[in-house]
Amino acid sequence: MKEIIVVIWALVLGQLVGYIGSAVTSLAYSPVTVAIISAIFGLIVCILPHVLNTKATTSK
Repeated sequence: MKEIIVVIWALVLGQLVGYIGSAVTSLAYSPVTVAIISAIFGLIVCILPHVLNTKATTSK
């Protein structure tokens, strides 16, 4: 469930950044392209902790 919320927030914030970025650079705003890029970024954020293995083991 946590991963779904992260992807939804990535989509919302990605749309916001994409709209502002297109206005600043005077380029056309494409919501589909921004949604795809932000969803990929959100999935990377969800997968990254599993790949990096955040549990560190200490040996004494």
